[in-house]
This record gives sequence, structure tokens and C-alpha cells, in this order.
Amino acid sequence: MKKVLPITFSVLLLAYMVYGIVLSHDGTDMSGVCKGVSLYVRDSLEYGTVSRTMVMDMLKDNGLDPTGKPVGKLYLDSMEHVLCSHPFIRTAECFLTSDARLRIDITSKMPVARVRGSLGQDFYIDEYGSILPCRGVAVNVPVVTGNVNRKTASGTLLELLNIIAADEFWKAQVEQINVTARGQVQLVPRVGAQILELGSMEDFRGKLDRLKHFYDKGLGDIGWNKYSSISVAYKGQVVCKKRK
Repeated sequence: MKKVLPITFSVLLLAYMVYGIVLSHDGTDMSGVCKGVSLYVRDSLEYGTVSRTMVMDMLKDNGLDPTGKPVGKLYLDSMEHVLCSHPFIRTAECFLTSDARLRIDITSKMPVARVRGSLGQDFYIDEYGSILPCRGVAVNVPVVTGNVNRKTASGTLLELLNIIAADEFWKAQVEQINVTARGQVQLVPRVGAQILELGSMEDFRGKLDRLKHFYDKGLGDIGWNKYSSISVAYKGQVVCKKRK
């Protein structure tokens, strides 16, 4: 009887060690196969720049399709590297859940404008100033035209683009942003036929606040189409030009 107990204990210990080998550190069974993929994309609901089909195609094209593969042979770091190579993906995190599913968490890049410069440039730009391709991607954002290039769009003009993207009123109101040859900024609204003159590339927030106040207090009584242009280029002023 004394010999049986140590032998039984040794067998149980060995079984426990073997079971532990086929488990990951978080309790996932590493001996089975991947039971599916759960994809979560942050910040892409409105724009739809990252889809499940796109993600799975990228993995398949790079020999990383997890479907039916043993969990222990899923190369998670390689998956993350491949996904982050896509111009519209900012971050990608791949990990296994306790029920042997592959979970992919993605944060997508969010275009705040499409730039179509006078020299033929055509690209999207995101909130951090990253340049994104526009071929094959349709996103409903304001269009920047005129005397603008990558340096301007990702530099002095980026503050304005982010203000518009973050404000529900301006996001719905502004259809086009034009930069003149002299570097003056104009807004073309979706509603009304007037040009909104912002002037030089500075104090965008103050100018838009002043313009918004005029919209709320002035245009409601006067009417949208009485003026051909409304300028807030000069501090403390709103200058309107009557339509002929």
C-alpha cells in the first residue's frame, strides 16, 4: 500500500505536466485546431475602410489563413505584421481565446479629408497627417482643392481638417476646402451658395467659432443666400458681401 501511493501520485503529476504542455499560458488548448475568427475593428464603422473579407484575404495571401489549422501553428506575430502593412490599418492585435478562436482587434486609420491639389495630387489624409491612398476607396469626407500639397495638408492645414472632422455641425456643413494661390483658405458649404472666407492658415478654431455664432444668430433671420461670401479672415470681424 505504501508503494501504490507514491506511484499513483507520480502518474497524476506526469499527467498534469503533459496537460500543461498542450495549454497556453492563458489556458487555451494548444493541441486542437482553430475554431473560428472573431474580428473587431475600432473606428471604422462610419467609413468601412477595413472589412472582414479584406483581413482574411490578406492572411490567406500570406500563407497565414487560420482556418482549420492547429492552434499551436498559428503565427500571431506574423499576422499582426502583415495586417499592419495595410495603409488603412493603424494597429492589429492577434490572440487566442480560451475556446480556441482567433481574435483580431484592429484600429483603422480615419481619413479626415481627400486632397486633390492643383498639381494632380490625389490622396486621403488621416487625423495624424498620414497620407493614405484613395484608389479603390470611397470615403465621404471634405475635399481639399487648390494650392495644397502633402506638406501643407499634413502641416498647417491639418488643424482645420481635424476641427471639422470632430465637430458635428462643421462635419455636416463643409463640402470643400479650397486654398487659393496666395494661401488663403475658403470653405464651400453643402447648404447655401456663399463662400466662407477663413483667410490665412491661423486661428482656425477662433474663426470657425465666430462663423458658427453668425450662422446661429444672423443667417437664420437674414436668409442663407443673401450673401455671396462671408469672411472671418480678420480677428473680431464678420464681413459679408451681398449677392448682386
